[in-house]
Amino acid sequence: MQEEGVRPDHFIFPKVLRACAQLAASQDAKEMHGCIIRSGYESNVYVENALMDVYMKCGSIQDARRVFDKMPQRILISWNTMTAGYAHGGQINDASELFRQMQHENMEPDVVTLNAMVTGYANCGQCDEAFKLFQQMRHEKSLQPNVISWTAMIAGYSQNGHHGKALELFHEMHQSGVKPNLHTITSTLSACARLAALQRGKEIHGYIVRSTYNLHSSVGSALVTMYTGCGSIEDARQVFDKMTEKNVVLWNAMIAGYSQNGYSSHALKLFRHMQLVQVKPNSVTMASVLPACAGLALLQQGKEIHDYIVRTGVDNSVFVWNALIDMYAKCGCINKARRVFDKMPERDIVSWTAMITGYGVHGHGKDALALFSEMQQTGIKPNRITFTCVLSACSHAGLVDEGLDYFYCMSRDHQMKPSMEQYACMVDLLGRAGRLDEAQKFIDKMPFQPNACLWGALLSASRIHSNIQVGEYAAEQLYELEPENAGNYVLMSKIYAAAGRWDDVSKVRKIMEDLGLKKPPGCSWIEVKNRVHAFVQGEKLHPQIKEIYAKLDSLAGEIKKAGYVPDTNFVLHDVGVEEKEFILYCHSEKLAIAFGLINTFPGTPIRVINNLRMCGDCHTATKFISKIAEREIIIRDANRFHHFLDGHCSCGDYW
Repeated sequence: MQEEGVRPDHFIFPKVLRACAQLAASQDAKEMHGCIIRSGYESNVYVENALMDVYMKCGSIQDARRVFDKMPQRILISWNTMTAGYAHGGQINDASELFRQMQHENMEPDVVTLNAMVTGYANCGQCDEAFKLFQQMRHEKSLQPNVISWTAMIAGYSQNGHHGKALELFHEMHQSGVKPNLHTITSTLSACARLAALQRGKEIHGYIVRSTYNLHSSVGSALVTMYTGCGSIEDARQVFDKMTEKNVVLWNAMIAGYSQNGYSSHALKLFRHMQLVQVKPNSVTMASVLPACAGLALLQQGKEIHDYIVRTGVDNSVFVWNALIDMYAKCGCINKARRVFDKMPERDIVSWTAMITGYGVHGHGKDALALFSEMQQTGIKPNRITFTCVLSACSHAGLVDEGLDYFYCMSRDHQMKPSMEQYACMVDLLGRAGRLDEAQKFIDKMPFQPNACLWGALLSASRIHSNIQVGEYAAEQLYELEPENAGNYVLMSKIYAAAGRWDDVSKVRKIMEDLGLKKPPGCSWIEVKNRVHAFVQGEKLHPQIKEIYAKLDSLAGEIKKAGYVPDTNFVLHDVGVEEKEFILYCHSEKLAIAFGLINTFPGTPIRVINNLRMCGDCHTATKFISKIAEREIIIRDANRFHHFLDGHCSCGDYW
């Protein structure tokens, strides 16, 4: 056009600038700016508005402001463009200042202006300020909120943790007759997921079905996330299966939902299917599937996913590295977790906390504290979760004095008042160390009512130290707080059984029978050749069960010769000694270990997960087996890891 001598004018320049904005071509925009100046259109308000808009969309907010400040005449769209640029860019203070200046110069804001301000305040977490403006709009006939206004407010509440308010506002929006858009729907479903508001979520799902929103993958992903957040896995899978077009976001939502709800094998199966249908996983997929490997301690599959990440060059986001640390730590490979941690190009608070947690559950309390100190030296400030992990690490390692010091330094040095979680860690710390009276006083002095977690820690400590009096007191509180939790009754039964008070054991069992409660069955898992094998106490159905019991017979004879004596105090039945020994002999972790010894090569570590706290007899027997079989045996129970090698355990018999 220019080569032919035709000069662009105030109609052409805005169109070319809009093209630059769509392409985010900042260099082209600057060249066009120079052309505008040379052509004498730098004072044309329409050209300048278009120029501001392109600079905003290219992220050059300072260039946009310079254009704005030089404008000899500003119309409403000029103010709106600049205000929206600041608000959407997170510079809410600059947006607020411009908003006040606009009113000072007698330029009346319109719905577009107020929408920009509501969105800006909401995105910056200032929901009260956003709601004030939103209410102002509702009371002005000429400024009635439109779908953008409602959506900005609902999304703001949802993103900032005010999920109940988000649902209330969505209801008001529906009553006002304003039809929601895709973003409104997805934000409201997110609030339902956070509140586990299944019924509200189903009502919104019904509304979606009656409209056309179900055609959009973003709504499908939001529905899957809502249902999995409410624990309704089957409903989530139905939504997933009905979607004709499945993008990576939808696959990620379903995989994450399985993983977060404990359906680890389903998550891994879906991940493999995703690859078969040639949907390329991204970093979110990796961060969703790795916890599934961690949940079942599937080390081999976790390694394969790690190799895939390295091989395919999946975006090395910090949350993928964090998931790798967590996976290796939960699979019993704490040294491998540390190597991943050391190789990270950058670390956030989650990275440090994940590594501290790993050290804690493996019983490496001093390593956890050293890492905590190193973290602070780098300038990263601990949060409440970090302190909970540090206190837990102290508890697992018996570092009582250190734990007390860190507890009190929360308020002294970090201006954080300890919450229920930190108090529970302290009760556990003191209780494990046998300081039950101090633990009880700790509960009595708390600034809030103790919950089941605290009383549970005290009851567990009473079991470890055979303190019937404190155990009964803790159990009474638990029976009130959670009368249908069978674990509390079982734990009290164990305390009575260890003391030989069989009448009291019978009484507790009778209470459980009357309430329709059953003892949770002990179950152990072991991964061999990429397959997970599960065992329950007294297992009879496994294809290799005869070989397993034959191996146990052989092991029992060998470890008894080496000095092992069955500890029948861990049997809750008033039966003969031989029968008690047989019950101990059939514990699920012993069956899993025997299976592992049969099906793996000599020298290969045996890795077992147990859903309950490992009993003292199994702990003693496994020490002997590790020496006799010359194997490292790694067991993850409900509380921590035990690394058995050459007749010793990493916990030092403190657990």
